[in-house]
Amino acid sequence: MKTLLKRGAVAALVLSACGLFAADSAAAAASSGTPAAANAPQQETSWTPFQLVFIPGLPNSSMTSTVYGLKLGIPATGGRGVVKGIEASFLYSGTKDVDGCQASWFGPSIALGEVYGVQGTMSLALAKRLTGFQAAGLSFLTDPSAGCQAGISSVAMDGFKGFQTGAVTVTDGDFGGFQFGAVNIVSKIFKGFQCGAVNIVCGVFKGFQCGVINFSSDEGIQLGGINIIADSWVPVMPIFNICIGSGDKKDAEAPAAEKTAPAK
Repeated sequence: MKTLLKRGAVAALVLSACGLFAADSAAAAASSGTPAAANAPQQETSWTPFQLVFIPGLPNSSMTSTVYGLKLGIPATGGRGVVKGIEASFLYSGTKDVDGCQASWFGPSIALGEVYGVQGTMSLALAKRLTGFQAAGLSFLTDPSAGCQAGISSVAMDGFKGFQTGAVTVTDGDFGGFQFGAVNIVSKIFKGFQCGAVNIVCGVFKGFQCGVINFSSDEGIQLGGINIIADSWVPVMPIFNICIGSGDKKDAEAPAAEKTAPAK
């Protein structure tokens, strides 16, 4: 019975957070997407050292304000403005741009612009671009970012430079730095060090892998149980494998292929 109650409470928090994010998006669309709003004269963005927000859009000034200090959501906060300081809430923190710290206790922290500083929560932390530190159950970045990303799962969709850690770390782009997790994946150019149970680099690899299973499609230095470098002269090796300059193999194979090709 206690387990069912806990699961029900968690589900209610997740649904509430999703509803608050939808409300934030709806409030933003309502304040900027209507013809009347588009034709209205532009007003200067207000600023304040402290702002108390109940839900995104309440008060209405929270949607566009610049806060130099503390923006507090009880239980949620959001908007298209800027926080230069701290944005904190219980269920949802969603101001677009943050220079400082954005945090939510139970719900997601979402910055659809840029975060310079710290973004954290126990659930989902999402930012378009990060320069600093991101920590959450699920840490997610959509644009090239730099710093430290940590979570049960850490995902960077368009490149990352720095330190990435979690049970599963994924960079769908170029990565430079150190990946540490049970499963580490980089889809494009990797320059640095991977350490985990399973390490995978599907693009150009300039670095070192240490794990139970290491895979590189191009080249690199590997230490672990099973080491696979797909483009190496010896693609599979136990304990240790190395391939530096896989282009040499391609250059050597090209003339051989030309000699064996049938004459026309």
